[in-house]
Amino acid sequence: MPSSNRGTDVIRTAAYAAHVLSGAFWTGAVLFVVYAVLPRATDGDLSRESFADAAHRLLMVTRWTGVALPVTGAYLVWVLYGSLESLTAAPRGWAVLAMLSLWGVMNGLVEMGVLRMRRELDPEVGWGQYMAEGLPTEAFADGGGAPTTQRLAAVSRPYLLASAALAVLLLVDAALLAGGIPV
Repeated sequence: MPSSNRGTDVIRTAAYAAHVLSGAFWTGAVLFVVYAVLPRATDGDLSRESFADAAHRLLMVTRWTGVALPVTGAYLVWVLYGSLESLTAAPRGWAVLAMLSLWGVMNGLVEMGVLRMRRELDPEVGWGQYMAEGLPTEAFADGGGAPTTQRLAAVSRPYLLASAALAVLLLVDAALLAGGIPV
């Protein structure tokens, strides 16, 4: 591990804080949508506009943390491990790599779930257009031809449920890293 000084300690602490807060915000958003929003949408107790808004907000959290987490995580890996060999040589390093994998799959699942919702409204939307526009919530306010809340919930549900399961695994992995992994 590289030597420590006050400047790098402050930067490392700020990176830890940004990383943990971003991860908590993102996993919390996924778990909230799956626990509190998705069941109401599935039952038809939530308006189409409200469900689309919740999905759009989750997508924005996913994309924002999709920048913050890799940037802060890469910095922390560089500072704490220094090389790929030392990252893969210990159980802590494997937990970091597991976290990276869980993050990537979880991110993809949220994107795919929201893309499936978008394609219910616009079946021809391509990946590039979707990535640029996300989920235009105002399009779901139009009553004519817009899919029902239950249909939107049905197409996004498997992706969001799988994402929530990975969020739990990610939190367990983070707890192991924070508490120290027994060797």
